[in-house]
Amino acid sequence: DPLPALMKNYELSSSSNFLDYLDEFKKAEYVSKFIGSKSDLNLGKSHLLLFSSLPEKAVSSHKLLKKTFFKEWLDKEYLESGKLSYVIRSFVYENVPLFLKEVEYIVHANLSQEDDLFLENNYVFVEDAFQYFRNISIDIAIRQCYGEVAKSDPDFCNAIELLLNQYLSYGEKYINNLLKFKFFKRKTNYSKGSKYLGDFVLKGKFEELNRNSFDENECIASLLLKNQQELEIPNHIFYTSLPNYFYLSVINIGNQLANFFIDASLNPILFRKLETEQRKIIAKHGNVLTIKHLDKMVYLDAAITETLRFSTNIISMKESLCDIYLPNGVLISRGSFTKLNTINYNRSSDIFLNHPHDYIPERHFTLGTKLNETSKTNLAWGLGRQCPYKKYVSVFMKLFIATVIRKYEVSQGNEDIEAEHGGYFFEYTIRHAKTTTTSSYVAPLVVASVDPRARAFASDQVPDLYVAVDWVFSDTLFDPTLFFFGLTTANLTYELVTRVLVSPSLSMSLGIIKTTHCNL
Repeated sequence: DPLPALMKNYELSSSSNFLDYLDEFKKAEYVSKFIGSKSDLNLGKSHLLLFSSLPEKAVSSHKLLKKTFFKEWLDKEYLESGKLSYVIRSFVYENVPLFLKEVEYIVHANLSQEDDLFLENNYVFVEDAFQYFRNISIDIAIRQCYGEVAKSDPDFCNAIELLLNQYLSYGEKYINNLLKFKFFKRKTNYSKGSKYLGDFVLKGKFEELNRNSFDENECIASLLLKNQQELEIPNHIFYTSLPNYFYLSVINIGNQLANFFIDASLNPILFRKLETEQRKIIAKHGNVLTIKHLDKMVYLDAAITETLRFSTNIISMKESLCDIYLPNGVLISRGSFTKLNTINYNRSSDIFLNHPHDYIPERHFTLGTKLNETSKTNLAWGLGRQCPYKKYVSVFMKLFIATVIRKYEVSQGNEDIEAEHGGYFFEYTIRHAKTTTTSSYVAPLVVASVDPRARAFASDQVPDLYVAVDWVFSDTLFDPTLFFFGLTTANLTYELVTRVLVSPSLSMSLGIIKTTHCNL
């Protein structure tokens, strides 16, 4: 039997070139093994659809998830997690109007905190975009899951930090530790955080804090409690599925928002087009945001889709339960751990037409790609079984970004300095990386400024959000392996981003991948 090609572990190397990675993976016919990795195989491009379509009895994502991320859950809890996640999903979609109104309010409130920090030239420097948008995402997730008043409990806040300060990823940086056999089982930070959050809801603290609060009826925890008896919801949902929903909504959405705003800051032309689209919608419909107005933001839709294309790498990892032969004759033996890698697929000219390494949202008008639909040109939501939250997350991201664009200009700050992209580094997904220039000048990567022109068409008062309620969502049962963006896990290592010199064009320069980062 032919053997998979052995490849340098580009995702761990501190001096790897993206194009070299893509070229070597192509030469390996998209079947390779990283040297020194606990994973057995990486499958790409031509094998993705085949491997994703195989039944769970042949290649299992569930078994691997239980061995890795949910090893501390009881078997019964894990088996019930699909049903319970579906319950949470139903509450999320039933309360979309309320939740999105809260999103807009919280985004405005967080941005308004920066108003006093503006310098004489009206600029505020954001040194770490990932941390910045993570913090806003935490505010939103707390409000949605546990209610605003929960933040008044210091122990609750500590539990949230524990929950989020846990590396749950199939990325090469963490997989060796993830699959390592351990003689002594120690509770992870994620488990400690989840334990407190469950106790917080069930042992009286949640009820005590919300006794005189008008918000209590609006959060997911309250909805679960009120419907617990009727829907026969077990208590462990507050220790398992709800903390997991919270975790993924913060990590996945927060990081993708940061990637998007960095993309926007690197491309002044892109930002002007986004701004122009908002101006036209406001001129016709006023400041109020509705689902119908969000649907009209076709350029924003395409730009987010383009960011997700560059940000998506490993969409799943599975354990083989039998011997499987690939079309090229390579054997995937029983017990093997196989990753589905989209890095070459997402940069293929066969699929994405001309200049696949360039950031060009307009390509999706030609391709017919829609942000909230899985297709040949949009694998961000997974293959086969797809993310059940894709419609909600799509609307959430568009609302969040539109709210920012209507008040702020996002840029690199100094238009006189030509700058370059700076490359990426690998975590649970692909993220913009730190790049140090030859200049001694060091400043933040992302600069957001109040745009005086924006104030002319964006009211200082937070507008009401009216959301159409005639959505029709699929009743497909939720699969616990599919979360936001089709990813199963995330981590919270972040990059201390410094100023880079970025070219004000839509072309992306593929620089050196850097892996220097700072752990929380």
